[in-house]
Amino acid sequence: MVLRYDADWLCSDVIAHNARLCTREVAVACGDDQLTWGELEARTNKVANSLLGLGLVKGDKVCLFMPNSLPMFEMFWGAVKAGCVIVLLNTLLDGDALARLANASDATVIFADDTTRAQIDAVRGALTHVPPDRFYCFGDAAAPEWQRGGDLVDPASEAPPGVKLEADDAMSIIYSSGTTGVPKGIEHTHFGRLNYPLGFGMGLRICRYSVAVCATPVFASGTWITMFPTMYRGGTVVLLPKFTAEMFLAAVARHRGTHAFLVPTQYIALLEHGVDRYDTSSLQVLITAGQPLSPTTSDAVLKAFPTAGLYEVYGMTEGFATLAIPEDAERGKRGTVGKAAFLEDIRIIDAEGHELPAGETGEIVAHGPGMMTGYYGRPDLTREATWTSPTGRTYLRSGDMGHVDQDGFLYVSGRSKDMIKSGGMNVFAVDIERVFMEHPGVSEVAVIGVPHDKWGETPLAVVITRSGAADSAEELREWVNERLAKYQRVSQVVIRPELPRTTYGKVQKQRLREELCPEPSLVAR
Repeated sequence: MVLRYDADWLCSDVIAHNARLCTREVAVACGDDQLTWGELEARTNKVANSLLGLGLVKGDKVCLFMPNSLPMFEMFWGAVKAGCVIVLLNTLLDGDALARLANASDATVIFADDTTRAQIDAVRGALTHVPPDRFYCFGDAAAPEWQRGGDLVDPASEAPPGVKLEADDAMSIIYSSGTTGVPKGIEHTHFGRLNYPLGFGMGLRICRYSVAVCATPVFASGTWITMFPTMYRGGTVVLLPKFTAEMFLAAVARHRGTHAFLVPTQYIALLEHGVDRYDTSSLQVLITAGQPLSPTTSDAVLKAFPTAGLYEVYGMTEGFATLAIPEDAERGKRGTVGKAAFLEDIRIIDAEGHELPAGETGEIVAHGPGMMTGYYGRPDLTREATWTSPTGRTYLRSGDMGHVDQDGFLYVSGRSKDMIKSGGMNVFAVDIERVFMEHPGVSEVAVIGVPHDKWGETPLAVVITRSGAADSAEELREWVNERLAKYQRVSQVVIRPELPRTTYGKVQKQRLREELCPEPSLVAR
């Protein structure tokens, strides 16, 4: 007799599993609302059955255009249980961009709430795939031309929907942040999403008692770094409706949060707000990603949260990641983004596509179990993002420059598009930014290359100064240039109160290039 085990270990299956094992334990909380695992199982079954009642079938696309909330969380997992593909759209989108992505995803039903429905109404006539009766809203206010989400979900059955899901079925489409151009729909299967619990679950030491405080939106893939593994292990997910330093710190104290993913701008906000008034002694793991934390900020975070280790994630929504853990720095590996989070195969290639040896800088390419199936509906973009090794294996081209040392640790130099070619030399913006961050008056900095008559390009720095800092732009330029090699020297410093950013804080350097038009007379000194 040969035993056969069905694939009941997928992302959607953990809810039913945990509902049996820890029925009365809190699965998810948001503000004053929460659901136990038993309640989450019932609510997500209702969502799944209501979608099936609309006539949706496995593979149909369901668009969620909602901030973090319990209804959003229920819709997310209930749609997945129904076999639908979740399309998560950034709630900051509006106008043509919102309509373009909704149409490109082929979503045939949209769910919004009171805070986002006006953005949908503004482009309703341009949404070609959504019938007039497939616009659903969660919230208190009645809205013309919208169906009530509660009226759809609440009457549905709590019985399991009975949809058979396979590991290679599509689960989600997330649109990239668009830092380097038009956002792309990144499609993943159920198997690909397992990279989060399998890789980060172990690497971040998540267990059944973990409490993940999610300070970023669910439509941002970084949120999944703690959310998915915590759900797998039967812990508690705490969603912030929006991020403020006060809201995050209060949530950690109230729920005894153990794990949190935040981006550098959020850490800076916490430090400026002050943490002494809150009990954060439960924190064990703090994760950062998006862009490097400066050594000054990193040291301040560790001092402010002495019970927590600081972990850094590098990777792409498309499906690979590395993880730097506190023990790396303790063993002398500073400045690294770590090693593969879970079985990723990371290589470095030159401009001609030839693999480079350890220590040499080139483009980072990667392959792993969490890779996307491709950019939805854009095979041309998928081909452009693919490098094929001599053995025939396909790798994702990251567009980032870096090197791997003899011990297998990855170091990132920055985007290939951010590399500045000055006087025939390759200048990496990140090297200049690291020096800037040693200045006590600098809070954040972004360095870009701008045209120059003599050198071809020259570095320009856009700086956010700390409160009370008195240094002028020229004084900062002189200070940093004394500490840089001649070919790295900055031609101009611009002081600004803020930088253009993506959904969760990554600086949009392309926008800086478009905004800043330097005079031809700029010369590095």
